[in-house]
Amino acid sequence: MKDKNKLWDWCLRLEHHLCPDYCGVVDRRRVIAFVLLTLIEIVIIPYNFLLFYIKDAWVGFSFNLTHTLALALLMYVVLKRKVVFKTGISLLYILVFVKLAIDSMLCLHYQGDRDNLSVMSNIFIMFILAITAQSQQLNRTTLGFAVALLPVVAVALSHTQISVLLFSIKAVLVGFLMILYVWIYNWEPVITKELRQPKQLREEEKKALHMLADLKDEEKDKTVNLLSRLSSEQQQNILDRAAEQLKTSELSKKAWNLVCADLTNSEKQICQMVLEGKMLKEICIELNKSESNITSQRSHIRKKLNMDRKDDLKRELEKRFYEARYNVESSCNNKKG
Repeated sequence: MKDKNKLWDWCLRLEHHLCPDYCGVVDRRRVIAFVLLTLIEIVIIPYNFLLFYIKDAWVGFSFNLTHTLALALLMYVVLKRKVVFKTGISLLYILVFVKLAIDSMLCLHYQGDRDNLSVMSNIFIMFILAITAQSQQLNRTTLGFAVALLPVVAVALSHTQISVLLFSIKAVLVGFLMILYVWIYNWEPVITKELRQPKQLREEEKKALHMLADLKDEEKDKTVNLLSRLSSEQQQNILDRAAEQLKTSELSKKAWNLVCADLTNSEKQICQMVLEGKMLKEICIELNKSESNITSQRSHIRKKLNMDRKDDLKRELEKRFYEARYNVESSCNNKKG
């Protein structure tokens, strides 16, 4: 647990260092990606050196050395905050992308179609880099990757046998579609346009609703007085929300009665507490009953609801409640229709 807290503290310190002024959700995703990609490079670079040394491939060895020096310089620039972190993470993506692209060209030049697996693996990782960059709203970087992928893919496919080509094209198309999907996913005007969301009460409407709820039955004059202070639009909004809440409560009550139709009142109470996430000891204390009694009643509940002993009681109750709620709502809508 202590090690976990230390790791979290270290991550937060790094986050504050890289993003000293502000750190939102997207910024945190970038920090996580920066750390993971750096760790991957630290593992991959020695592996590549060893591989090129064993194969006596000095061109690849020199290329890997150049990439290592460029990565070390970039790490220095980013960690010393010589550039804005958004620029730094973009440059890291670009550096890795360029390395993969050059490595693919070298494989095709020296190995031809004998090393298609390495080339296709590199292209696959390049697509992942593009999708990851887009998920972090690095739009220009992603656009550059998408454009750069076209010639790389074209050259790779031109060195691929027809039988393999037919399968490779499908993967390439999916890669480009995933980039498009993440781009649309992050495009707020499209995602938020004309959403059918429930109406939100304004702050003054919430206060009025709470005041109405606190009034007693005999205080009808105060109710009329309070509502008269609100505009007709505000009154209608409160009434709509109140009606919506009543409808929801009524549907939930009917659904709950369907689920627990064969249960006793005590068993219904236990089910309610299970749904609230309460543990065995908490249920025992609230109902003032022994653990053996509650355990016995839980067994009866399982039998009456035809549940297996291995079934998670909370999850199964939730599932049945929402199914019953859906059926009740559908039945009401059909009657109206």
